[in-house]
Amino acid sequence: MASVGSLHVYHSLLFHGGASSGKRLAFDPSRLQLQSTGDLCGSVCGMRIGRGVGSGVLIGRKERRGLGVGRKDGGFEIEEDDEDGDEKDVADDALRATIRKSKKVLEKQKNLLEKIVASRKMVSSLESSVLSGQPGTDSYDGNGTSYLKVGQTTNGEALDREHESVVSSDNHTNSKITGSATMIDGDLVKEERKVKTRSQAESSIAHAPGLVKKEDGLKTASSKVTTTPVLETSKSTGFKGATKFKDETLKDLVEADVDVVDGEHEITPEQEKEESLPLAGVNVMNVIIVAAECAPWSKTGGLGDVAGALPKALARRGHRVMVVVPRYGEYTEPQATGVHKHYKVDGQDMDVTYFHAYIDGVDFVFIDSPIFRHRQNDIYGGNRQDILKRMILLCKAAIEVPWHVPCGGVCYGDGNLVFIANDWHTALLPVYLKANYRDHGLMKYTRSVLVIHNIAHQGRGPVEDFSFTSLPEHYIDLFKLYDPVGGEHFNIFAAGIKTADQVVTVSRGYSWELKTSEGGWGLNEIINENDWKFRGIVNGIDTKDWNPEVDIHLKSDGYTNYSLETFKTGKAKCKAALQQELGLAVREVPIIAFIGRLDHQKGVDLIAEAMHWIVGNDVQVILLGTGRPDLEEMLKKFEREHHEKVRGWVGFSVKMAHRITAGADILMMPSRFEPCGLNQLYAMAYGTVPVVHAVGGLRDTVRQFDPYSESGYGWAFDRAESNQLINALGNCLKTYWNYKDSWEGLQRRGMTQDLSWDNAAVQYEEVLVAAKYQW
Repeated sequence: MASVGSLHVYHSLLFHGGASSGKRLAFDPSRLQLQSTGDLCGSVCGMRIGRGVGSGVLIGRKERRGLGVGRKDGGFEIEEDDEDGDEKDVADDALRATIRKSKKVLEKQKNLLEKIVASRKMVSSLESSVLSGQPGTDSYDGNGTSYLKVGQTTNGEALDREHESVVSSDNHTNSKITGSATMIDGDLVKEERKVKTRSQAESSIAHAPGLVKKEDGLKTASSKVTTTPVLETSKSTGFKGATKFKDETLKDLVEADVDVVDGEHEITPEQEKEESLPLAGVNVMNVIIVAAECAPWSKTGGLGDVAGALPKALARRGHRVMVVVPRYGEYTEPQATGVHKHYKVDGQDMDVTYFHAYIDGVDFVFIDSPIFRHRQNDIYGGNRQDILKRMILLCKAAIEVPWHVPCGGVCYGDGNLVFIANDWHTALLPVYLKANYRDHGLMKYTRSVLVIHNIAHQGRGPVEDFSFTSLPEHYIDLFKLYDPVGGEHFNIFAAGIKTADQVVTVSRGYSWELKTSEGGWGLNEIINENDWKFRGIVNGIDTKDWNPEVDIHLKSDGYTNYSLETFKTGKAKCKAALQQELGLAVREVPIIAFIGRLDHQKGVDLIAEAMHWIVGNDVQVILLGTGRPDLEEMLKKFEREHHEKVRGWVGFSVKMAHRITAGADILMMPSRFEPCGLNQLYAMAYGTVPVVHAVGGLRDTVRQFDPYSESGYGWAFDRAESNQLINALGNCLKTYWNYKDSWEGLQRRGMTQDLSWDNAAVQYEEVLVAAKYQW
């Protein structure tokens, strides 16, 4: 048998297997020969087969272009030439008849293309059949022509598994075709054909020519109709796997390439290669995020949200991402890896085991040790030394996770790797990376990024606490910091800022504030010295959880989901449901809300000072939070004194937080300092207008409303004073009552912002790349 190079069934080949009379011209493989160009060809049956595009019919030894069976992009194609002189040079009646027959076949193809263009509805039906991968009944065009759906066989067909062909969509090399073919009155019929492929790339139905357009990494169907031999898709997710083409003699089966009339959807190989790259392109890295908490397993504030959402956004960009967090409780998803390690903390051996879960493209690794157990409700509880020991163990164990814990069967390794440490709890990680590894020639290509979520908590203690770290003595200078009030002390955040390759704060405004004596909390001098590696990136929000269109907490009790198109009616329904649930009068009145921790930082005392003015207006007020006992009692007092207008919910309810955000008109955030803030982002996503103190992330995210240009998202006041809050609320209420179009514009602009983590992930990626190339 002869080898015919790399030949594959291509989607523009027409098969006409109808019963026909006439001489049968056998295809003799022995007559194939190798040309000097490297193409295999033969003058068999007046048909030339080769690697070149557009090979033609050989009449004797003279090539004609009446019918060409050639290779294009890994398959066959039939070409037509309008010359009429071919028959005149042919002495053999049979060959002349063959040429005439071929021209009729090509004419049929033209007619078929016209029918397909006129019957786009049939095309959509075929696309749906292909993408669903389910065999079905015949589809018909407007003229009654029948087309077999992919996966359907004609009656009486016998499929022989010995004639099975396995074809890779991405790699068509090293394929062999053996067997014979027959030309019957110009009709090409395949017989005893077997394809063997040595190297196959990962393939899918979606990668077959013309099936799908670009969506989620695949190409999605434009306007191509494909009715190839029977397709069998191997069982795998996302259509991945090999596609099997079973050979058979196809009767009355035609295939049309609408690219002839719809060429604008053509994708070049360069475009296909570019589109197949991850969003991060050549900057794909291994990223390990280390934190003391991670939602939904453990959370006390914004840090838990960041540790749960940022990794998924980075993974969507193509990075391999892991989160390392303590295992405080008996979690359902993580499974034991069987990896055990021991680390010394304060001279004591600490046993560590690792648990692993793979969720939304991210490896979540949980560090289990007796020191962490049963603390899910008290993550930062215990005395100062107990907390310090837990954080030391977390950092020591996290650094060696890429060496010891096989995620998906393969460890991350320490090449092209960046750690992202969060707050003082893991600020020791950059120090350990330098002292215990890089100073000794290990992890030379591993970098660290430190994220400051709240500079107020620094891991401070007496200088003697340095002995717990087990670091070389000369490293103590990194931790020593003089405080005019407390004198010289041990400061973990100071050491982390000095040793990290890059430092990120959770907003641009907060990054600037940390350099001031008022906002730096004693670390401003160190921060200014390291200003060259500082950058502010505003946190994103989880648009699966905080999205009024799909919010699960708005699906009952009279609430409703809504979008930008339906927010006017949807938000009104949520407002009425909120009033009814909390026992307030259901009427058209602005609802002013506060959601947050009850402490001095959040400016709750400013609300208390302004409350007399607030309730003097025609408004309703809803306050939700927990914290200082005296402030909790204050909320209860407000409700007792102004029961018709005020509701104070002491405690915290996720469901109620979502419902208040959806039903309220105005959200107050008079925080004295706010590194980033999330509630104002949630509010704008739900069409609720924020009134904030212009600090940190609040300054970055809430642009002041300008009535002249109809721009901005809310109101921001400059000083943390009650009269400033009253002034901002007054302007807000005037706009609500008197300028409905401007109010609606505020809501719409807030809802149309891109507040997702995908936007923040792009900026984090720039920091990771900067750290990677930093020495």
